[in-house]
Amino acid sequence: MNSDDVIFVLTINNNPTEEYTVNLISKSIFIQEYKEVDIKELSRMLSCIGIPKLNIFCIDKISGINKTVIEEPSLIHLFELGVEDFIKVLNDPKNDFMSYNKDSLYILRDSDFMDVKNIFNKINNYEVNIGRGAGQKSSILCPMEFRLSSYLMAIFKFQYREISRLNSFNSLHKSRYLTYNNKYAKKKIHKIE
Repeated sequence: MNSDDVIFVLTINNNPTEEYTVNLISKSIFIQEYKEVDIKELSRMLSCIGIPKLNIFCIDKISGINKTVIEEPSLIHLFELGVEDFIKVLNDPKNDFMSYNKDSLYILRDSDFMDVKNIFNKINNYEVNIGRGAGQKSSILCPMEFRLSSYLMAIFKFQYREISRLNSFNSLHKSRYLTYNNKYAKKKIHKIE
């Protein structure tokens, strides 16, 4: 993971919407510097906090799909794939997004929040809107935030100070997290047609 990545989780927003539109909420973190992650150690850390499985989707500028599986103590499926391949996975009728998403962490390489919105604009033939997790209960820890926090604790081996140090929340430029284009937004990296 590095400082140009968007690391995030998604959950469905249960508020009613148009018949063929799905509203998803995201929570993300941007870290300040490169950090190597040992996937076998991550499996052990997840087991320590009772998380039996995790799907990690590393979406990058590559072609093809590389899959790594760690079976125990906690099951990890690590998918390294390109944007176009990931979009195919999202829209493959054999893949039930709602089923695998609840155990998934996404890492979109060299990106910002607008790239997330563009890549996740359609899932299983449904139009998708992605928003940031905030609302009437924003002062209460929601399950999605707890899930991301738990994954981060396992990734960083329960080193709270290290996570706090790496979290770029206070220094993050607007172009990384805004949900719309403005004069601060950087040039799009992932073009979806």
